[in-house]
Amino acid sequence: MQAKNCEVTVSHSGRDVYRLLETRPFPYHLALIDLKLPDANGLDLLPAIKAACPACEVIVMTGYSTIKSAVTAIQSGARDYLEKPFDNLDDLEQAIFSVLDHSHPQHDLITRQAVSYGMIYADDSPMATVMSVADKLAKKAINVLIEGETGTGKELMARFLHGASLRAQAPFIAMNCAAIPETLLESELFGHEKGAFTGAIKGRKGFFELADSGTLFLDEIGEAPATIQAKLLRVMETGEFMRIGGEQTLKGNIRFISATNRNLEREVELGRFRADLLYRLEGVKLTIPALRKRPGDIPLIVNHYLQKKSNDACRIDPAAVQVLQQYDWPGNVRQLLNVVNQAMALHDSPVLRVEHLPAQLLQERRDASPAPSMECPPDAFECFVEQEAARFVHTVTARIGSVDQIDFPRLLERIRRLEGEVGRRVIRQGLAETDGDRALLSDKLGISKRTLRYILNEKE
Repeated sequence: MQAKNCEVTVSHSGRDVYRLLETRPFPYHLALIDLKLPDANGLDLLPAIKAACPACEVIVMTGYSTIKSAVTAIQSGARDYLEKPFDNLDDLEQAIFSVLDHSHPQHDLITRQAVSYGMIYADDSPMATVMSVADKLAKKAINVLIEGETGTGKELMARFLHGASLRAQAPFIAMNCAAIPETLLESELFGHEKGAFTGAIKGRKGFFELADSGTLFLDEIGEAPATIQAKLLRVMETGEFMRIGGEQTLKGNIRFISATNRNLEREVELGRFRADLLYRLEGVKLTIPALRKRPGDIPLIVNHYLQKKSNDACRIDPAAVQVLQQYDWPGNVRQLLNVVNQAMALHDSPVLRVEHLPAQLLQERRDASPAPSMECPPDAFECFVEQEAARFVHTVTARIGSVDQIDFPRLLERIRRLEGEVGRRVIRQGLAETDGDRALLSDKLGISKRTLRYILNEKE
């Protein structure tokens, strides 16, 4: 590498790496780590390298069988991964110098491609890391399971993976497993021959056949019934299937991308999802972060949507953006866009302001002050609640000039709404901590499942 004006240090073991990090007088710019070293796992070296040289970029080298570990490395701070063996050293050299190039054109390309699919995020957003991993997985012949809450953009991610893959010119077929009745699901997947059942007046190709050489996106895969899970597993294992009522075995070259808002590992434990099917679907897992975990993306998402949908130069006031960033967004990006769309439809104004936002959103936005730690002792937390309640009562009563100046029934109704919102938020946090297990959460909170359902549903 001297011809390229690069100084290279070679280590043959994890012990050598630790010794170099302790003795070298200047930081490294790039580290190439093999995941399998004689005395260490490359993943274990990554934190030490980043701690000693924060600016050092890392490329992980891996065989195909350890792609999951490579993805984990990227999520932990590695910049890229390369598969061995290296058939073309020019490709290796290009990968090295693209990382050393601080302009990072590949990063810009990924962002532009993501925007074309409606995925908007800031450079320092948690989504940036997810998209970097997705771009690298797109060109691999590996199935991907996309996890994320409702409305986070799982189908957009699936379309990005297909569009950035070597199958981009082949069909992308999407099927929502929860939207098709179980009696029709098999026919939709496998297709049928003429006369296979009542109403089958002509033959029809199924999604397996239509997605040949392309991508089949199975949305809400956690809703697939047990009978379909077994048949889907066989197709994934053999690549073979038959139309309903048919006698000819068909073969398909299909890449499977699936999505769910459920914890499938938990579903397997409960016996509602096949473990062997999960292993097939989860070649690699991508998790899309909830919108509340990336509030910095909200201004970009809103402004992009306004530019796309508004004929006029519609923009949003910074104060309104701040309100949007303070909301929890249980419906994530989908809910955010619905709110913006509603505000645009109801208010003929070139600037969306706070008063244009839905009243419910303004009432339920989360307090901008830091939330108290839920890890304090129960008695201390209850003391905090009592103090805050007393402060709230004092503030409200101090603002009342005369009782004839207030709508007392409306005031009580607002307070009841606040009580309900506190209950809902505690239960939502509990459901996240217990992976949606309502029975377990009911025991933890000391309430019945009926009361839990009442707080979640009837008070909303």
